[in-house]
Formats: sequence, structure tokens, C-alpha cells
Amino acid sequence: MSADVVDTAREADRIITDIVIGGVADPFPLYESLRELGEGVHWSTVMNGWVVTRYADVLATCSRPETFGSDYFFDGPAGLYDPTIAEHRRYAEVSSQNFMVTDPPRHTKLRSLFRNSFTPRSIRSWRAYVEAITDRLLDAYVPGDRVDLMPELAATVPVAVISRILGIPDDDLPQFRAWTDAYVDTFNPHTQGDYRDQCIRTTVALFDYLQDLIERKRVEPGDDLMTVIATTPTIDGEILDPAIAAAQAALLLVAGNETTTNLIGNTVALLIGHPAAKQRLCERPELIPNAIEESLRCDPPFHFDQRKALHNTIIGNQQVNSGQLIFQLIAAANRDPRHFEHPGQFDVERPTAGNRHLAFSHGIHFCLGAPLARMEGQIVIEKLLQRFPNITFGDKPPTRKADAVVARGWHQLPVAL
Repeated sequence: MSADVVDTAREADRIITDIVIGGVADPFPLYESLRELGEGVHWSTVMNGWVVTRYADVLATCSRPETFGSDYFFDGPAGLYDPTIAEHRRYAEVSSQNFMVTDPPRHTKLRSLFRNSFTPRSIRSWRAYVEAITDRLLDAYVPGDRVDLMPELAATVPVAVISRILGIPDDDLPQFRAWTDAYVDTFNPHTQGDYRDQCIRTTVALFDYLQDLIERKRVEPGDDLMTVIATTPTIDGEILDPAIAAAQAALLLVAGNETTTNLIGNTVALLIGHPAAKQRLCERPELIPNAIEESLRCDPPFHFDQRKALHNTIIGNQQVNSGQLIFQLIAAANRDPRHFEHPGQFDVERPTAGNRHLAFSHGIHFCLGAPLARMEGQIVIEKLLQRFPNITFGDKPPTRKADAVVARGWHQLPVAL
């Protein structure tokens, strides 16, 4: 191995370590450096796996489930637990059963539960509720008001929507943001020690709640997604065990909340940071769907995804051995100049046909709720700009979740409406 190759590997490993444990508020310059080093595929000692940064390689690892599997729960950060503690065992037993971390044929079986649940017709049926909850929240403000957009809008709309779709009683909603945050944090490499114990306890409370609700829905079914999860046979005719059913519900709840919360917050921050783009949307609201796709490309809700090599293979010029973890750096791939023209520009008129970003992954693990997230984002941004076209950053600077390596949304986003 030449000295140049060794130096490149060391530099890449240092950059990844900074990204993962450095508390970096703006990781994009690091992503760019990492993507342009060598062939863009780098071993990370802190992640104990390969980090893949270029669009073509990330797309390939999403598209070939026979080579790059998703049954990685116990190999990655989310699978860290103490088998001597009952709550930890419960967390691992349930969390490892969701369809995101399974391979075919089990993945196909579990995902088949939702074969009629996220159709275009279903998405359209939820539009009125998304519009109503958004209007109700915005009614509380007038131009010039100062507000932290994250808790007051970006986090409130998604939890209300996915909870209504699932059939969760309104009185229980206040708990769900804390439950969501804890579950997401169990996937974060930063989450260690006492804080990990706390997140696991909170996540188990979520699992217990959902399992109890599923068992009730089997006795008293309703017109909601939780009833579908509780009572619908999979493609092989099986009704899921309540704990396994709860794992699917928890995934939908958390993904529905975190993805759309980050999408809304990231889009608002990008628009305020690009006043000409914001003005363009105010003048031509028909461009809002384009703007949502551009936001998903420029600053995706989830920056990392994960796979596991099922046999020896090559990515870029690197030998990847069977069983090794592969971390897909989606946020770097979405700005790869080999695939996107002017990738560093936030262009709300970028044609959607040419904007094939990977924010929702690709292939058999393409995000089930992507149409819902897109609709929510479009409605919230349209209504926000209609009422508050002069929205700007507030007196205090916005702060990102610098320690949230996987889902790098905004912690605080103070704005002046």
C-alpha cells in the first residue's frame, strides 16, 4: 500500500470521526471532502464499517439487496443493549423486528401489511386533516410574532397527522414527541451510558403502549392504520404477534414524525437563507413541490442509512468483506457533482424529473411514507408562505442537532413571522 493511499485513509478516518463524535454544526464541508477523497469509500474505525459517499455507490448499495442486506440491527449502534437487563432485552426483541432492519422474504412479508395503506387515494384522503391542523396552528400567530418553529409547527404537524392515521387518541399525543426522540436516539452512536439506558426505557414504554393498543384494536377495531396492523394478514396469511406488530407501528410513528419534522424545518431554514428562492415561491406557489424535492436533496431528513455486506464484494476500489457494515452517507451523495448539476445550489426550479435524490432511499427499502411526508411538507410550506411571506430568522441563531449524526434536523429554529 502506497504512502498516498495510507494518508488518504487516515484523513478520511479523521473526517468521519469528526462527523460522528465532533459535534459539528455544519457537516456539509466535511461530507464534500470525504466524497472527493480517493474513490469516496472509506473505512471508519469509530463506526467499525465502510462509509460510502458517492451517488452511484450509495444507489448500488440500495438497489442490490442480495448483496447489501438490512438485517443489521445487532451489528450497529441501535443494537447496543445489556442482555442482563429486562428492559434492554425487551427493547432489542421488539426493535429488531421492524421491517426496516429485515431482509426478504421476511421484509416482503412484514411490508405487505401496508400494501393498501399508502396508496395515492389514501394520501389524498388525509389532505384535509393536514390542512386543518396546519391552519389551526398558524391561526395563533400574526405577522411579526417571534416563535421557535421547530416545537410550534415542524414537530407538531407530523405527530398529529401520523397519530391520527394510526388511530392514537388525542389525549395521548403529548407523550409521543418524547417517545419519538428517545427511539431515534437509540440509533445514534452518541447515545451511550446512562442516557442510552434512559432512551431504552422510554422506547420500551412506547412499545408497551403500542402493543396494548394493538391488542385493544383486535377486540374493538376502528377505521385506522393501527387496526390494519393488528388485524390484516400478511401475504402468507399470518396475523402478526402483538409485539412484532408493535415494532411496525413504532417504526411508522417514529419515521413519520422525524422525517417530516426535519423536512419542514430544513426547508424553512433553506428558504430563509435563500431569500430569492423564498420570494420565487411566494410569486409562484406551483413551484413548492420542486422546492420540497430540492430541500430533500440539499439537506435530507436522515443523513446516514446503513446496510451489511452479505458476501465479499467491491465498492469503489475497496474490498468489502461479508458481514462488514456499510454506512450510506446520503447527504453527501445528494450533492455529488457526478450526478447533479450545480449540486451546491439550492434551486427551487430544478426540474423534479432530474432531481433523483436518495433522501427516501431506493429499491425495496424506499420509504413507505414518502408520499405522506411530501404532501405534509408542501401543505405546511404553502400555508406558511401565504400567511407570512416575510418570514426571517429570529433574534437568536438557529441551532442544529449537532450530536444527532443520523437525523440532523434543527434543535431550535427561531423565526420572525
